[in-house]
Amino acid sequence: MPFGATMTTTTSTQHEFVHRAAWKAAVMGTLNVLLFVIAARLIVLVAVAGGIGLTWIALADPNAYRLGALGIYGALVALPSVWLASAIEVPVFGV
Repeated sequence: MPFGATMTTTTSTQHEFVHRAAWKAAVMGTLNVLLFVIAARLIVLVAVAGGIGLTWIALADPNAYRLGALGIYGALVALPSVWLASAIEVPVFGV
């Protein structure tokens, strides 16, 4: 190809570019929904794992302060995070 010459795209390559762009958009949309669901579930997993850890510590040597800390954690962290995760509506496209 000589220097300074321009390349023209044919119809088949333009169709290929459109196909690739559509495929990329579909993959990005799928990953977006998947990560949205995983993020919501990960927050609940961390909150429940923290509650289990605090329960383990509180039951190893029970006293009023540890049991109170466990109750406060459960009431202010674990229960609201589980409720919020169940209240999230995942968008379903095409339905």
